[in-house]
Amino acid sequence: MSGGAQQGSALGALKHRDFRLIAVGNMVSQLGFWGQYVAVGWTARELTNSDFLVTVAFGAQWLPALLLGSFAGVAADRYDRRKLVLWGNMAMVLPPAVIGVLIMTHHIALWSLIMLVLLGGAGQAFTSPATAAFVPALVPVDDLHSAVSLNAGMSNSTRVIGPTIAGGIIAAWGVAWGFHINAISFFAVSAACVFVRARPVRVQRPHTSVGADLRSGIDYVRRNPAVTRLLLFIGFEGFWVMHSALMPIFARDVLHGSASTYGLLSSGPGIGFLIAAVLTTMLTAAHHRRVALRVGSFGCTASILLIAWSRHVGLTVAALGMFGVCWMTLQTIIMTMIIAATDDQYRGRVMGLYAMVATGVFPINSVLAGLLSEWLTAPGTVYLCGVAMLVFNLVFFAGGSMQIIQRGTDHPPAAAAAADA
Repeated sequence: MSGGAQQGSALGALKHRDFRLIAVGNMVSQLGFWGQYVAVGWTARELTNSDFLVTVAFGAQWLPALLLGSFAGVAADRYDRRKLVLWGNMAMVLPPAVIGVLIMTHHIALWSLIMLVLLGGAGQAFTSPATAAFVPALVPVDDLHSAVSLNAGMSNSTRVIGPTIAGGIIAAWGVAWGFHINAISFFAVSAACVFVRARPVRVQRPHTSVGADLRSGIDYVRRNPAVTRLLLFIGFEGFWVMHSALMPIFARDVLHGSASTYGLLSSGPGIGFLIAAVLTTMLTAAHHRRVALRVGSFGCTASILLIAWSRHVGLTVAALGMFGVCWMTLQTIIMTMIIAATDDQYRGRVMGLYAMVATGVFPINSVLAGLLSEWLTAPGTVYLCGVAMLVFNLVFFAGGSMQIIQRGTDHPPAAAAAADA
């Protein structure tokens, strides 16, 4: 598969029925996720005045990605990815539904909130690599970039209205409905998987042990320096994205707002995600994607510093929107590059490692954000994150990393093309 082979049309993936089904299902599921996203932060803030414990509750939903991501990647390479996505989403219905019932019956406690959020996060962690690795089976190789960009863009576009709607629902009906909405939304992805008719993908049968598969996946990444650099990049950038865990604190204590304010702040990045979804589908040339990678990384730094400085809701929402554009662009481009540069037989494991470094850092940085905010304050912590990201970006781009990425992504493995033949 040559670099030119990946330059399909920006909306080419929409021609394919299976992709449309999964993309719409993911949109509905993400709409529910943002309901829980708002509800978790606000419920935790109501249960405790400790910044540290609020961020622990927030980070609990991401911890399983760190612990289970690599094993979930092995499962995605050994078993039917469609079935993993289908049953994984069905399993994720229970935890948010139970949280909603506990809140409505006034039996919710901080420990039960954290435990159930952890359980739901485990389901998310187990299905995420299979979902990402499933995309190449939904479209031909020429529409791969279009599929990754559109799927990410359509799902993340829900952040424009999802948190705002959730904030309004919580204010009108109570915080329990933020969790009930999420529970219901998982049925959309499962239903899409029932009706999808994806092309068969050669699945590696479990003739070897899980440990051997894990080691072979890590060895594969080591032999692929472009993938290694891309994983390092998204992992380090993601580690310093601490402001999300601090938004309940910004909403109530820095901007002196309510649950509706928190919902508005949470929707800010979604506006940027929607803009980025349109922009990234147009980046069909490899050179343009590499330029966008540079611009997006420094744009994230600037927006994070602006979030720390702002004391006005409108300006903070605008800064969050700017962050959304840049962060969504980085994630989409990096995921596209990694998927295209990886053999199909290793895609699940590589996407498991991607989930570990891109999502698994959140429980670590969420807890660290809580500790730092009690020492530096929430704005001071976000200032620190912006400076650390700026230093990393300067070192990364000055060290020849883009040349390594260019060589690896312009000449992806032939096996990836063969898998789509």
